Amino acid sequence: MTTHRIRILPSGHEFECSDHQSLLHAALESGIHLHYGCENGSCGECLAKLVDGEIEAIRHSDFVLSPQQKADGRFLSCCQAPRSDCVIQADEVGSPREIPQQQIEARVYRLECLSEDVMQLSLKTPRSQPLQFLAGQHIRLDFGNGLSRNKSIASCPCDGLKPQIHVKYRSGDPFSEHVFRTLKKNDRVCLEGPCGDFVLDDDTTRPLIFIAYDTGFASIKSLIEHAIALDKPQPIHVYWVVTPNHSPYLENYCRSIEDALDNVRYFPIAIREPSDECIDAVIGKIIGQEEAIKFSDVYLTLPEAYRSIAERRFQQAGIDDRHWRIDHLVRV
Repeated sequence: MTTHRIRILPSGHEFECSDHQSLLHAALESGIHLHYGCENGSCGECLAKLVDGEIEAIRHSDFVLSPQQKADGRFLSCCQAPRSDCVIQADEVGSPREIPQQQIEARVYRLECLSEDVMQLSLKTPRSQPLQFLAGQHIRLDFGNGLSRNKSIASCPCDGLKPQIHVKYRSGDPFSEHVFRTLKKNDRVCLEGPCGDFVLDDDTTRPLIFIAYDTGFASIKSLIEHAIALDKPQPIHVYWVVTPNHSPYLENYCRSIEDALDNVRYFPIAIREPSDECIDAVIGKIIGQEEAIKFSDVYLTLPEAYRSIAERRFQQAGIDDRHWRIDHLVRV
């Protein structure tokens, strides 16, 4: 297997792609979100232009290019692989507003207990309808019969065919009761979205500080994986705040990326109780520990009830509000 270097115009972004991999999928795996629709050659949304280099089809496409498009060097990035280093012209998604709103009928692919009270749902969309989203966004899950909820996406945008969701069990909550007690493989679920602007600044060179509260780690996990895909060299610090009698349900995952990457540090934090005082103390502790926080980009997930505490702490610390974001997803 040979790997080639690909440069995108006009952005100048670069990524590597093997000669057995589509240019689209390799770009997505590298954290570069090219415009696309289906990933299987049906819609034509991933149309790009070859400026320099050689490419070759690796799958059939139902979308038919016109003779003029072929003469101009146009091709479908989901169906072509490189045969040399290439320069291509392609449209990239620049903001959440450019991601189309989607309604997808998916199925439950796998249910995995990450802890006694956290379930990971791996969903499977039709091959012609991968879920398009940016890391950090959320979607609405609807199981029917009034069982719906906004949930953060915990997986990387590079695999829109199998998005992952984390659900915490809460006694008496019909949605989580259904997920833990009734839901089974191949059950249908309607996905709507994505929504939210809790996304990474892809071009930032500032240190990254991620602070997750409980299952708010879902969107943080997606952001971490996106930063790793972009091969960000700056320090990445991950704080995970957990409530009493619980531990981080993906502790091994966090430890593994800390061990594998020199620029990643992981800090689990247990609080005595979910109260204003404890949250205030934790955020204050993190700010005190991070000497370069004024020069970092900070991403924080926590319940809406604690938002004002975080805002006050950041403002008191003199952190520019352009460089911190809070995800307080209302899960209704």
